[in-house]
Amino acid sequence: MSFVVARQPIFDRNGEVFAYEFFLRREGDEEKYPEDVPFSRAVYIITDILVESGIEKLANGKKAVINVSLEAILNKSLELLPPDKVIFDLNPPEVPLGETLKQKVLQKLKDYKGKGVSFILNERLYSSEHKELINLSDIVEFYFKSVTPDKIRSAKRYGKKVLVSMIEKEEEYKKALEYGADYFQGFYFAKPEIVKRTKLAPFLKVTLLRLLNAISIARSLKEIADIIETDVGLAVKFLQFVNSAYFARRKKIESLEHAVSFVGMENIKKFVILVSMNEFLKVENPELWRKSLTRAFIAEELTNRYSPEVSEKAFLVGLFSLLDKILEVDIPTFLRELNVDEEVVKAFEDKGSSLHKLLEVVSRLEEAVNSSPEELDKTAQQLSQELGIPEIDLVIVAKEAKEKAERIIKI
Repeated sequence: MSFVVARQPIFDRNGEVFAYEFFLRREGDEEKYPEDVPFSRAVYIITDILVESGIEKLANGKKAVINVSLEAILNKSLELLPPDKVIFDLNPPEVPLGETLKQKVLQKLKDYKGKGVSFILNERLYSSEHKELINLSDIVEFYFKSVTPDKIRSAKRYGKKVLVSMIEKEEEYKKALEYGADYFQGFYFAKPEIVKRTKLAPFLKVTLLRLLNAISIARSLKEIADIIETDVGLAVKFLQFVNSAYFARRKKIESLEHAVSFVGMENIKKFVILVSMNEFLKVENPELWRKSLTRAFIAEELTNRYSPEVSEKAFLVGLFSLLDKILEVDIPTFLRELNVDEEVVKAFEDKGSSLHKLLEVVSRLEEAVNSSPEELDKTAQQLSQELGIPEIDLVIVAKEAKEKAERIIKI
């Protein structure tokens, strides 16, 4: 999938550019946010591009505004941005905030405030239940369609500046001026301007590499939990995964450390890879990702039964088997850059390797189970004769793998 990062100016009452807001957009649809991309991922991509290309250059020496959902403020990548050059536009959380997480978010906001970061508070958070957020914010944003003189006066009583956005006509701009707004934004002034085109693959690779490198040197399950917790989007998804039907648990796991402990050291890399890739690739190409997951679960279960010593590697071979089609990358090159076990990489290069032969079997089963019951029975019968594995085992493994894949992609 190709994305663009676009910017749109925010003007002051004198008609001067006050700041530029940076957005993530899908290639070919630059006026809308790609709603199937979590804010936590968008924040990471935009931050990476601002750091790589230079915030001073991309924002023409002005401040850069980035939309951040409340839980995403804990994303470590935001710390790479110069505090005096960035404004975080605070949006409602994508996941419910428990009291512990809420306190972490507030403390992080206070830390950023102390370093010189400014905050815009989205109108959806401008209410009496969010007084602490109002106190921390510098600017309150109202959409033109909902702004009123009373709302602006209310914000100013708190000592806040007011931004009115989504202004599309001259008369709307004049009305916002008359109401007493301080800053203005919308298509009336300028449509988003593309500043950078990028693809998803590099960000997935960087995310996986960072996580796998950190986990590989972690000395305890607590350290691994701490690493996962630095990526709030991943942490939430990991908890959802461990509580999903994949593990068929009776009691819900509440803490990340408990989740990591439950999964275990021997499985943690495998499942961190799965959860990280799931968040990216179910957006990129859900059908091919579903097929990849099915292959991974078929490979895992077959080897669990007949060659348990290679089960984890077999799982990864299935999981990575369609990356060339999903991300348009060379699979061996991509995996070597992630420092993935060479035996897994060889499965895509050496047709004589045992994992390559397993992948051929797995691919046939996956194609069959996603085709029809009749095709699955036919394929299972053929493979049973070739491999000496009971036909019923192959059918059950394939069907259960497909069900698991469906559950995971919904997380």
